[in-house]
Amino acid sequence: MITPGAGALPALLDILSFLSSAKEAEEDLVWARVLDKLAAALDCEAATYFVFLPKQGQLIARAALGSAGHRVESRRVVSGEGLCGWVAKYREPVLTDDAYSDKRFLRKVDEETGYKTSHVLGVPLLDRLELSGVIELINKRSGPFTEADLAFVQAATQACALALRALRLETTVDKVTAHNASILENLGGGFVAVDVHGRVMLCNPAAKKILGLSEDTPMNQPVDQTLEQIPAMAEILMDTLVKKTTVKRQDLAWKSKAGARLLGYSTLLIQDPHGQVVGAGITFQDITQFQQKA
Repeated sequence: MITPGAGALPALLDILSFLSSAKEAEEDLVWARVLDKLAAALDCEAATYFVFLPKQGQLIARAALGSAGHRVESRRVVSGEGLCGWVAKYREPVLTDDAYSDKRFLRKVDEETGYKTSHVLGVPLLDRLELSGVIELINKRSGPFTEADLAFVQAATQACALALRALRLETTVDKVTAHNASILENLGGGFVAVDVHGRVMLCNPAAKKILGLSEDTPMNQPVDQTLEQIPAMAEILMDTLVKKTTVKRQDLAWKSKAGARLLGYSTLLIQDPHGQVVGAGITFQDITQFQQKA
């Protein structure tokens, strides 16, 4: 008898490894691969992966294995209908060794496909408490599904669900970071930010140009070291960080190598989603020409 997971566990670990290194993943494709490995591990005749459509309250088959698989793909099942619909409605697994004696079983599917269902193992695919789909394994060749089979399938699908969730979160963070970085990169004015330890986290191209810094100015350095040619700005950033107060539309006189300059600036506090201060920033422009005209 095949030990649950003996053939699929290495493959599932490969999938998790793939997910951890991938930038994005097509979830239907991932679950189809998981379905294939689980069916192989438990030596099943057939298996189906359903995605859940919450607005319609329906399951739709995205991948199906077995002799009647081509007749099952794209089939829609209303939540609560049949064994897979019951799993979707109650968010609970199902394990039956005689489908035809189970009142929840939907016989019309067998009638339409010509397939005879005997043993069924179904599990909900959950992202925390939200249902994303259902995996249904059918007719284990060596006999009815066991509680050990169920435990294995649940562990495998939960691990994949967690990996997919982590990937979605990472992808979202990367997109937001890239978007914000693009905005800062294209700002006409200068922007310098420091962390709670006073180290420079960001210095956009406009800031480097205005302050005469080189393009390869290193980050993560003490602000007074990075801005050694304009110590007053370093003091303003540290003062903002310590006092946690900001200013708007202030002037800063600066004697640069090119001569006397005047910068117009405002400061801000950088906070995390919980409202904790994690840094300070300063936005500025060279307003020398406007001062000279005045």
